[in-house]
Amino acid sequence: MAAKGAYHTRQQEELLKYLKATPGEHHTVAQIRDHFSLQQRAIGTTTIYRQLERFVEEGTVRKYLLETGDSACYEYVEHAPACSGHFHCKCEQCGRLIHLDCDELQELRDHLLGEHGFAWDAGRTVFYGVCRECRAD
Repeated sequence: MAAKGAYHTRQQEELLKYLKATPGEHHTVAQIRDHFSLQQRAIGTTTIYRQLERFVEEGTVRKYLLETGDSACYEYVEHAPACSGHFHCKCEQCGRLIHLDCDELQELRDHLLGEHGFAWDAGRTVFYGVCRECRAD
């Protein structure tokens, strides 16, 4: 019997290869399914969900839950530190998720903790608006 994590399928390897080839990009399950479908290498939606959750548990992929009702998105990170140290902005036009390191927001986070006893989880906080590229269009 194989040790946990030692069993790899062709579909799992293809999915991981695709994610590694798109570092810093965020993908929904539907986008991943459509990518493989266009390549005529169909991978079932359930298989994609199952493999992504396995990668999340292993620390290879990070999962983002952005809004109630929205699909989760996934990013290849391979054991990168958690996203708790920076903030996130989501463009409401193109859907891009931006990782934001900002001293001013960190000051606000420190203020909330020191003055109000509230520990703001920056990694789970998402600011919504329109990104620079979409505003330029």
